Amino acid sequence: MNTTEPMQLRLEETVGAFVRARELFPQAGRVIVAVSGGADSMALLAFALRRAGDWGCTVEAAHVNHGLRGAAADADEAFVAAFCAEHGIPLHRHSPAAAGIPVPDHPGEDWARRLRYDWFEQLAAARGAVIATAHTRTDQAETLLLRLARGSGLRGAAGIPVKRGCFARPLLCVERADTESYCRALGVPWVQDATNDGDDYARNRVRHIAVPALETVNPAAVRALSDFCERMAALDGYFAQKADTLLLQAAAPQGWRLEPLCAADAPVRQAALLTILRRVCDPSARRLELAEKLLASGSGAVQLSPHARLRAGSGRIWLEYPADAERPAADPCMPLEPGEWALGGDFCVKIEILDAKFVPLGPDVYKKDLNSLADYAKIASSARLRTRQPGDRFAPRGRGVTKTLHRYFIEEKIPAPRRALWPLAADGSRVLWLWGAGFAEGTQPGPDTRQIIRITPIPRVEDVL
Repeated sequence: MNTTEPMQLRLEETVGAFVRARELFPQAGRVIVAVSGGADSMALLAFALRRAGDWGCTVEAAHVNHGLRGAAADADEAFVAAFCAEHGIPLHRHSPAAAGIPVPDHPGEDWARRLRYDWFEQLAAARGAVIATAHTRTDQAETLLLRLARGSGLRGAAGIPVKRGCFARPLLCVERADTESYCRALGVPWVQDATNDGDDYARNRVRHIAVPALETVNPAAVRALSDFCERMAALDGYFAQKADTLLLQAAAPQGWRLEPLCAADAPVRQAALLTILRRVCDPSARRLELAEKLLASGSGAVQLSPHARLRAGSGRIWLEYPADAERPAADPCMPLEPGEWALGGDFCVKIEILDAKFVPLGPDVYKKDLNSLADYAKIASSARLRTRQPGDRFAPRGRGVTKTLHRYFIEEKIPAPRRALWPLAADGSRVLWLWGAGFAEGTQPGPDTRQIIRITPIPRVEDVL
């Protein structure tokens, strides 16, 4: 046996088992690997090329040139393009210059991240694909340390999610050194970003100083930190479910009743308050503390942003907006579970989970009916039935575009007073189903679909008279 084979086989077995256990690759679907040209992303691309066939997946690549590193960034793009051309891999490219996106005077990492993730979401919707990013266990450990140092709650301590919306991270089960060894074993080249060598960025200082220091205490420190994130992610999911239930129990017109919120255990109450705060702001520890005090006092208000505040009085708590602002309705925070759900504003939906072999999908089925159906496996377990939130985006089926929900409502002439109550299902900011439009692009049932989710709007009484 070639001496390189044990390394490549070990990584492929580890990552393959992780992908299967977490259902990261869609059966007979499309996987688009986000490729920067570094060792991690080249290792992920090589793995996908060699093993994605196990799931019947087709493999494509995507590269973003942020335009921030001049000739070095152009060279990275050329490297990725040459590798993909050599191996016959379809490559999607994006840059702010080509897309006509203005670059701010002082673009930072946050701007660059938003740029590429917004484009990745649009690409995933247009191609009906999963976007695989090459975050490793080492990235997970560094992220955790940065968040803890800056101040983090449970969700932040959960680190980088293995799966969220259209994004999957198959390499969170291996470390950065493993990806470099894998590339060497296969003879796969990669490029080195020179900005990773210095200590100008906080992440680099954590990488070069903090992590090595921790490894002198425990050589397996990176794995221990990553495992901690996984435990925190499980806890965050648990408390999120408890929070959803509590908010449903406390639901009141345009808000929530104080009594059940105050009577709840502190961790569940805090999780519920965080769910409310996330609708309008970044729920910092200080804002959560102020919300808790407001809840205890039963009256008053806390300013959360220039456009929203949390107010309490008359036995309830609610979000208050300026009179001229479009304000969302109280978020029902409902999981996508079978049943009939009243959502406020006279909206009601019926959710069913069906065996695909009993659901007709042929040419005789009307498009409107097909739009109410989706492959249940393509709907994230973290998806929630709710109303609109800032930043929501929707990709209508068959149009090949992704729009902000605000723009979609304007184009579809949804009356402004009704927009705040308009029901939808979403995972994060990705709208998966929208009242009147149906399911988003990329969720369609296919030949290998086993279960189908159907969401049917239930007409109001006056609509059927």
